[in-house]
Amino acid sequence: MSIQASVIEELRSMFKEGATPSRLIQHIVARHPNEGNWHGLLQDYFREAFAVQIVRGLSPAETYRDIDLRYAYLNEDVLHEMVQMRSSWDQAANDREEVLSSWLSTLVATSASERLQEGKQSSPPPDFSQAWEQLSENDRAGIIRVNASYRGRTELVHILARLAERLQQKLVHLEQQVMEEHHSK
Repeated sequence: MSIQASVIEELRSMFKEGATPSRLIQHIVARHPNEGNWHGLLQDYFREAFAVQIVRGLSPAETYRDIDLRYAYLNEDVLHEMVQMRSSWDQAANDREEVLSSWLSTLVATSASERLQEGKQSSPPPDFSQAWEQLSENDRAGIIRVNASYRGRTELVHILARLAERLQQKLVHLEQQVMEEHHSK
């Protein structure tokens, strides 16, 4: 099982164009048709291409040839981390030479620990400002955790909304191509 630098670059390019994690998995499988350890190979590619340490929920017994809606959970589990780790895998993001039209531009994805730390350092949530000092330390910590989780889910919704719009743009482009081909016949 060996990963290929060219496939890593293909995966990054595909993701920046709007490919979902399940589509990236299909691409890995297509580029390694004789592989026997799909699970390990997929983990290695996501780690190398996107700095995602583990893709949860993948079955070691699966062949991943037929990706269907049961893999939609990957959008929830992996996308946020891929965007969060973007500065470590996307040179354009590091160089700030990114084209502004990219679906990834302006997205924010923070880690759970960053959100918790920020919640601990910020002032109490507005709805709790009057009662904050009267709450126990455990109650305050619980509110901070819930608020941090909410912010993470909000970030994910923004990521998914931008990705959905990018996919819609690609669909419209393909429909236009089909119409042009149909009219030229």
